[in-house]
Amino acid sequence: MPLFPVTLPVARALLLALLSLIWVMPVSASGARVQWIPDGDTIHLEDGQQVRLLGIDAPEMGRDGEPDQYYARESRDYLRRLIGGQPVHLESDGQGLDRYGRLLAYAFLPDGRMVNEVLVEEGLAFFYPHTHQDREFQRRMLEAQKRAIMARKGFWPRILALPQPPTGWVGNRRSKRFHHPDSHYTDRISPRNRVTLSSLEQAFLHGFAPARTSSPWPDAN
Repeated sequence: MPLFPVTLPVARALLLALLSLIWVMPVSASGARVQWIPDGDTIHLEDGQQVRLLGIDAPEMGRDGEPDQYYARESRDYLRRLIGGQPVHLESDGQGLDRYGRLLAYAFLPDGRMVNEVLVEEGLAFFYPHTHQDREFQRRMLEAQKRAIMARKGFWPRILALPQPPTGWVGNRRSKRFHHPDSHYTDRISPRNRVTLSSLEQAFLHGFAPARTSSPWPDAN
């Protein structure tokens, strides 16, 4: 007989609490070898696991007859040269899988460099912030992005020279996304979170990322 009776509701509550603790615990894996790299922010491993690199976004490769985005192939090819066929160390912050079944993770090279950070620093991906990200990670990624912008590395020269809306971009301080002023999503931003960004350079230097619905990214030539 247990010292204290455990009712069904109490048992359910205990189970949910235990599962929540397991969910937020970071997981890591060492020595996973890279098999294939389809684009600049996705890794397929030999064990069948697919990994989406956390906290960054690379230009999209074209699918179903759509054109590649500008610098998509350069980003993918660089990542292939950087880690193709090598073992990588993965660390997840507990977000689990994305809607495509990919593990959301940071990847580290044998020499200790973070792959996510290297891609941003070389101007091959941009920082894609989330409110639940570790603050130190956000600081590192934004500093890497600033260095790439100042040095005009990778895709930055063309991206920062794109035409700007006359009234500037509209940013959301809470989500750290920016929108075209004509987007209907701008009406949903509360006044306290709304900020005007005069240029793409200002937006990216302050850690904002383009919203999926109004991305300024051009197609490849």
